[in-house]
Amino acid sequence: MGIKRDGMGNLRITEKGLKLEGASEFLQPLYAKEIQSKPGRPLYLQSSRNVSVSVVDSNNKVLTSLVTGSGGFVARGKRLEVKTKSGKLLFSADQSEVVVGTDRLRVMGE
Repeated sequence: MGIKRDGMGNLRITEKGLKLEGASEFLQPLYAKEIQSKPGRPLYLQSSRNVSVSVVDSNNKVLTSLVTGSGGFVARGKRLEVKTKSGKLLFSADQSEVVVGTDRLRVMGE
């Protein structure tokens, strides 16, 4: 099992929290304040069913959610925005309006 003073296996205890290196499997939901990859390395989340990310209020009521699965993804929330890398709005949608923020709009099909 690789049990040591600073953790076991791929799990290390550091001053900033826990550090998990390599592939790992979680048998129950994972709750964390922050998850990051090593600088310059991708962060992979993989599931045989779906990956769900939710934002909840103090009463655990879901405010926004993103669920990805084999059939696509579903986002729920008050507003959806797509922006360029520089922050320019490309698309937004809420209950009352949809905004396309580009200089040119191309629609394919009938």
